[in-house]
Amino acid sequence: MVCPMNYEELEDGQLLESIAGKDRGALEALYTRYSGPVYSLAMHLLRDPGASEEVTQDTFFNVWRRGSSYKSNRGSVTAWLFSIAHHRTIDELRKRRRDQTRVQHGVDMSQRPTEARSDDPTEYATAQFESSRLKEALTVLRPEQREVVILAYFGGFTHSEIARKLDQPLGTVKTRMRLAIKKLRGVIGPTRQESAEYGL
Repeated sequence: MVCPMNYEELEDGQLLESIAGKDRGALEALYTRYSGPVYSLAMHLLRDPGASEEVTQDTFFNVWRRGSSYKSNRGSVTAWLFSIAHHRTIDELRKRRRDQTRVQHGVDMSQRPTEARSDDPTEYATAQFESSRLKEALTVLRPEQREVVILAYFGGFTHSEIARKLDQPLGTVKTRMRLAIKKLRGVIGPTRQESAEYGL
């Protein structure tokens, strides 16, 4: 007689191996383990329960579909999982921004030109994204610094766009960015490995 597998005792990597083999029980176990934090991340950014639930479901659908692409030597399961959740949330934020722009201005900003960003917390924070560490790190920033980081990192806005959106001088926005990245470095640290390997 074969004993049923106790998924709760399996490590994240073992669950993902089973998911790659299309084991739905393993997916359910991983969902139980991480759906709460994924939902919280989406809710923190979207402020919309329905959209956050959709992002959560889509994240785990992608885990099911892409489970075999995970490589344990490239980083933790949580880094891989939250990178999927992060990208899905960003997609939703950008879709909302495009929709809002169409309504307000009748134009499509999906092809917004990029701006060079030396000394930009977007690059730094993206490289450091590990589970919910960034969300926790944002609490150390002053409100005006946190605002520009969220707009840059989670909203995809350039320095100039943030200045226009907040009706602030470009120099003020850049100063807040520099102060924010300095504080984020102190909290999160300088490692860039996972961003290079996962394309964050």
